[in-house]
Amino acid sequence: MVGIIDDTDTCLRYPAGTRIKIGENSGTVRYVGELCGYKGTWLGVEWDDPKRGKHNGTVNGKHYFYTMHPNAGSFIRPDKLGPFESLESAARERYLGDSEKSLDQQLIREAQESLQASLFEVVGLEKLARKQSKFEQLTEISVAGSPVNNAGYLNEFTALTALNLSHTLIWNWQTIAEICRQVPTLVNLNLSCNRFVAPTDSQIVEMSSAFDNLQLINLRNCGFTDWSNVIQTARLWPHIMSIGLQENPISELSAVNTKDVFKNLRELDLHRTKIMDFDQICKLGNLKTLVSLNLMENGIEEIKLPDCEPNAKLDMFISLEQLNMLYNPIWNEMDAFNELDKLPRLKRLSKTPHLKSNFDEMLVKAVGLISGLEMVNRAEISAEERRGAEYDIWKKYALDWLQASKLPETLKEFYKKHRSYALLIKKYGSPIEFVPRANIKVSNLIKICILNKKTGEIWEKKFPRMITVQTLLGLIVKRFHLDCLNMAPQLCYTDARHPELVVPLDNLSKTLDFYSLQENDIVEVEC
Repeated sequence: MVGIIDDTDTCLRYPAGTRIKIGENSGTVRYVGELCGYKGTWLGVEWDDPKRGKHNGTVNGKHYFYTMHPNAGSFIRPDKLGPFESLESAARERYLGDSEKSLDQQLIREAQESLQASLFEVVGLEKLARKQSKFEQLTEISVAGSPVNNAGYLNEFTALTALNLSHTLIWNWQTIAEICRQVPTLVNLNLSCNRFVAPTDSQIVEMSSAFDNLQLINLRNCGFTDWSNVIQTARLWPHIMSIGLQENPISELSAVNTKDVFKNLRELDLHRTKIMDFDQICKLGNLKTLVSLNLMENGIEEIKLPDCEPNAKLDMFISLEQLNMLYNPIWNEMDAFNELDKLPRLKRLSKTPHLKSNFDEMLVKAVGLISGLEMVNRAEISAEERRGAEYDIWKKYALDWLQASKLPETLKEFYKKHRSYALLIKKYGSPIEFVPRANIKVSNLIKICILNKKTGEIWEKKFPRMITVQTLLGLIVKRFHLDCLNMAPQLCYTDARHPELVVPLDNLSKTLDFYSLQENDIVEVEC
């Protein structure tokens, strides 16, 4: 039961910035005091849900506080609020409650739903329940959704490494610093869906040592709108290795002084923010330790990096190996991949194919245009896929290369737009011998040699260029009397002029012309 709160106690209990919750609605106290025309002390609240309130902090023409959205504010009585909890008491209630409830259901759901950076590993429910009964054995704790707003006494948390404080009522960094001081083993901290007051310079000096052991921090949906507030807050933990800023409405970035922040940053999650301009991303290029960058679902339409020589790499993002661009409406894949080739160490790329493309076509472009790429959408690139993609790009731009070769200026411009092409020529030789075949009127029929690898039997025949792989496969099955019940035959072809190139014919709906089969190429059949 909540007792009567006098005016002085209200000001002390709910200073500006305090987080409160009524039902499922969370908000931030912006004003404490009298409300003209009403008795007693009131709390002016800015709700996280911009449609939850009734005004913007102005009532009957008098301004009391400011809200970001026009209908995010309202006034409430302090006695409408429930009590706060300490982290200690919330953890005891959740982990040391009734024996029937000792296995935390919130923890189980998080463990089961987590797909990437999991905080929890369920190795056996009974084993987990036993561990939850002893604080000194717990390595992960979640009090997500509880009314926690202070630390309490945490001396029993001797093995704790990961703590989930998302959707709580913690609002200032002094409380987080106190938790970290009492639990020096803590390395992974989830603060998602909270709202924090940015620390002052003096507070940073006072508190930063408390975060020396912290390695990963998640600030998803914490209401950051200004990058300068992120940088100011990040001064508290300058040696952090991984930070999640997803779902914060940040639209503009600024260069980072790595002497003060992000000294060891390896992973940065900026997905589902409002950063739609890749020029803003380039401002982070001086993060020398950054290995992984997540830009998923940001509405980015074009990737543009600073210019550099076609045979050189940029001196920015020098450690970046993994880039997530999924669900961004990038309109020109070829240009985007050519730009990404400027990054010195990019190895893993995630991207949604263009609406007019598909994964296989996108894979050819990405692998053929980005030298050093090892994985696309978590699929490792095989040697055969690499050779096929590079060979397709080598042939695709053969005529353009030949025409550009007439003048040094046009050739330089060609290499600027096709950065990988010089390496492909070095690897596969000049495509000049291929150009005449592609540039003259050719017959609709091509003679190819089909080899049954199991029996050594050879079948030479002319086929239409526009015949599909599926139709060709049917003819081959009939010609060689193949048994397709146990295993479907696999087709690939070897270029007659470049026998080291082996290209899988793995898309049954595509034509021979799509795969660029030429006269006397060899199609191999393997059962």
